[in-house]
Amino acid sequence: MNTLGFYKSFVLLILLLLGSSSLDAKQQIGNRLQGSASALEGTIYVLTCYVSETGWSPEEVESYSAMINEAEEWLVTQAKNYGKEVTFINGTNGLEEPLLLDNIVSGAGVGDEPVDLVSKLMPMIGYKNGLKFIDWLNSNYDCDGCLVLIVANKPGRGYSMAYKDDYDPYKYFLEGTILYTSYEEGVPTCAAGIAHEMCHLFGAEDLYATFIQTEENEARARELFPDDIMLAVSYDINKKKIDKLTAWLVGLTDEMEDWYLSFLYE
Repeated sequence: MNTLGFYKSFVLLILLLLGSSSLDAKQQIGNRLQGSASALEGTIYVLTCYVSETGWSPEEVESYSAMINEAEEWLVTQAKNYGKEVTFINGTNGLEEPLLLDNIVSGAGVGDEPVDLVSKLMPMIGYKNGLKFIDWLNSNYDCDGCLVLIVANKPGRGYSMAYKDDYDPYKYFLEGTILYTSYEEGVPTCAAGIAHEMCHLFGAEDLYATFIQTEENEARARELFPDDIMLAVSYDINKKKIDKLTAWLVGLTDEMEDWYLSFLYE
């Protein structure tokens, strides 16, 4: 899907908001095939915004940029395993002029984190909202999708802000995730953690127990998908993979089994 297809997706979104049933049930599962990062396929623009309360050092930027590149290279390889081609185009903001924010929230994984960070960030970098950024993107690049990485140089638990078709598109259609340089325990983040959050934006769901995912499903996932990136991350990202359930959710394959749905919490 080229730039025209990117706009067609948005037209389908508007039709849905107006009451159209043009999207079938399979497409409307969770975040699958929705939002600005609708699938892990084609050319994808990644905007990394370096936010902080005090500013970033060159060494911090270099280290984090290397992890983003490692995560993207891994995603490209995983897509090839399913016969799909993926190319990432990277843009940055917050380096020449710091994006300084007061009291950057650290995710706690309990479901009460702010999910409008992308829309709040857009005016800070020159766009009225996420759709205006997409207008700029489509005027300058031939992309199939895009996403925003909001990176903060402080401890925290990253989380994604994925879009669903009943959300306000002006606030949420442009999908993003907030990431941190380390976890709250002081453990440094890793490329696999970045890839994990990016997969959420493409449609993947957590396979480990959370406030909405069950312990029973985690136990089943450990039997069925022990190396899946959505079950657990690793400092050696090459020990992880996108297994068949996650591959279906992120659009790498149309092959699915009905029992996949039992792992989804909506």
